[in-house]
Amino acid sequence: MTARRIRVDQLLPAAHVRDATGDSALHLAAGLERAGFEAGIYALTIDRELAGRVKPLSAFEPPGSADVTILHYALASPLDNTLLDCAGKRVIVYHNLTPPEMLLPLCPEVARLTKTGRDQLVELARSEGVDLAIGVSEYNTADLRRVGFSRTTTLPLPIDLQRYDVESEPVFAEQLAWPGQVFMTVGRLSPNKRLEDFLRIAAYYNRYVHPSSHFYIVGGGKGLGAYTTALMHLFDELDLINPRCTSCPRSGCRRVVFLGRVSHRELVTLYRAADVYLCTSVHEGFCAPLIEAMHFGVPILARHAAAIPETLGDAGVTYTDDDPPRVAEALWVLSHDQPLRARLRHNARRRMARFTPGAVIPRWISALAELAGVPADDAPVAPVGSS
Repeated sequence: MTARRIRVDQLLPAAHVRDATGDSALHLAAGLERAGFEAGIYALTIDRELAGRVKPLSAFEPPGSADVTILHYALASPLDNTLLDCAGKRVIVYHNLTPPEMLLPLCPEVARLTKTGRDQLVELARSEGVDLAIGVSEYNTADLRRVGFSRTTTLPLPIDLQRYDVESEPVFAEQLAWPGQVFMTVGRLSPNKRLEDFLRIAAYYNRYVHPSSHFYIVGGGKGLGAYTTALMHLFDELDLINPRCTSCPRSGCRRVVFLGRVSHRELVTLYRAADVYLCTSVHEGFCAPLIEAMHFGVPILARHAAAIPETLGDAGVTYTDDDPPRVAEALWVLSHDQPLRARLRHNARRRMARFTPGAVIPRWISALAELAGVPADDAPVAPVGSS
C-alpha cells in the first residue's frame, strides 16, 4: 500500500492581499509543508494576486480520516457545513466577530451579519463536531469557551514583518515631511474602531496642544456608509480644516486625513513618518497593526480594551479615560518624552519577536501534529486507503 502525507487544509471565506488572516494562512501552509504535511488553502473568493497560492473551494477534495481541516472563522459563511462534513480532525481558528450591538444603529446590515456569525459559532460548539477551537488571543479563546467549545487553545497569528522592508513611496514621503507631528491609525471605518474619538482627540490636540499636527486614518469603509457619513459630519462640526496652517504648502490644510485604502509602500511610508500610533478601538480580537507599528519603532497609545493590552504588552501605553483632552495630553507626552519613547522601542523589539513566523509556526505545527496523533518532528504519512 502506498503511503501519502497527511493533509492539513485551510478554509477561508475570503482570501485578500495584505489581510492578517490570509497572510497567516499562507505562512502556516508553508510551515506545514516544511514539517512534512501536505497543505492547501481554499476560499470562496480570492484576490487575483493570490491565484495559484489559494484555490477555489470547488477544488477542495474530501479529506481522509487521518487528515485535518481548519476553518478560519471571522464571519458567517457556508463553510461551517463544509467543515462539519469533513472526515478526520476538524479545527476552527477564531479571529473574533464584532459584537453586533457595537455596530448599531449606524450599520444594521453589518450587525446582522455579525449576529449571524456569532449564532453560527454557537451552533458549531453545540454540534460537538469541532475537535479543536483555536483563539488567536486569550481574549478570543475566552469567547470560544463561553459559547461552549470543550477543547480550546490559544495560538497567536504569525506576522511577516520582513515584507515591510521595502522602499518608501517618494511622493507620499515628501508630503509627510511637512513640518508638524504625524499621528496615525489603521483599520476599517467601523463603529467599533471609535474613530469619532480619534477625531475629537485630533481637534483638541490641534487647538490646545499643537496647531500644526496631522492625523491620518488608513482604512476603507465598504458596507459601512452610514458610519462614514457620520464621521464626515463630525469632521465638519469639529472644524478640522485649518485655513491658516503654515506648516505645509497648501491652504485649507486638513487636520485629519482619511486616506482610505493605500498601497503597501504608502502604508510603510506612513509608519516611517509617524510620531505615534493612536488606537481608539473598543473591540479587537488581535490587532495586527500594533505589531506593524512596533516593527517601525512607532510608540503606541491605545485604548485598554478587548485583546489590545494582550497584544501590546509593555510595548506601548494604554488609556481607560475617554476624555479627549486627557488622551491628547498623553499623546503629547508620548510624542516628546524621549526616554519613554526609547524604552517603548526597546520593549517593542522584544515583544514583536513573539509574533514572527519563526516563533509562532512551530507552536501551530506542534498543536496540529498532536491533534493528528503524530510527533511534530516526524514526516507524517497516512495510508492512501484511509481516505
